[in-house]
Amino acid sequence: MTSTSSSFRPRDVALLTLLALTWGNSFLFIKIAVGALSPLWIVTTRMTVGGLLLVLIATVLGRALPRDPERLGVLAFVGVTGGALPWAGQAWAQRSLDSGLVAVLNATTPVATLVMAVVAKQERLHRNRVVGLGVAMMGTLIVVRGEVGSGRSPLALLAAVLSTAGYALGAVVTRARISGRVENLPAAATQLCFGAALLAPFAWTVAGPPPTHVSPAVAGALLALGLLGTGLAFLAYFTLIQNVGATNASMVTYLAPIVGLASGAFFRDERFGPNVILGALALICGVWLAQREPQRLRSSLPPGSAG
Repeated sequence: MTSTSSSFRPRDVALLTLLALTWGNSFLFIKIAVGALSPLWIVTTRMTVGGLLLVLIATVLGRALPRDPERLGVLAFVGVTGGALPWAGQAWAQRSLDSGLVAVLNATTPVATLVMAVVAKQERLHRNRVVGLGVAMMGTLIVVRGEVGSGRSPLALLAAVLSTAGYALGAVVTRARISGRVENLPAAATQLCFGAALLAPFAWTVAGPPPTHVSPAVAGALLALGLLGTGLAFLAYFTLIQNVGATNASMVTYLAPIVGLASGAFFRDERFGPNVILGALALICGVWLAQREPQRLRSSLPPGSAG
């Protein structure tokens, strides 16, 4: 097993950059596809392509997929609640919201995860976290209030923010029932495939059969979203956690919204008011502060537990 280091080597910096680019640009790929496809079919395609890629990689690397019925049931639950539903909610929101705006609102995921972990008694509150949560929530309100005032759909904004609760639930359940029992790569491959398999019949019922012809731009966006923004991004993230630890790997949380804003502005000429920039800065600062352990708590924890 590769030992975990707290410092970044050049290849870890490259992985972090790659991860920020793939996750940050995922919102751009969705925006390109959502004008031609139902959000449900976008997510089904994303999970199918990404899941099959991870299954292939796991097979090549000799990582056995889980077979225990209980573990499979949990992974199916996480695949739907922590992947399919929040991805579909945010894709639906992008029908009326810019890609960069949704990328910024997605940065509330660590806040939602921390709140849910505290409720589940997996984490405890301390001063840094309370202040950080307050700052992050203030940043979210600055963004949402300004966008509602400029005519954005309140329902779409609400969907983009509340979708992060699904990610949070998936993370908490994974930590309680999967972590330490199933390897990351097989677990991610399995939950993506389950999510796609369970979402596809629902998508067919609600949105009809998938279109058989799409433009090259939409096809390219779907492939990029599945292969890069899902499959390879998961692999890069788990590799980064193994190399530098979960706390350092979480730095992607601060970079992905910046990438999302920049790519939306560059490729789609999206323009944002000062509320989005100010709110994004407050949100990122709040997330950073909420993830910092006070020294007195950090020194009392066993090695590696902070990650």
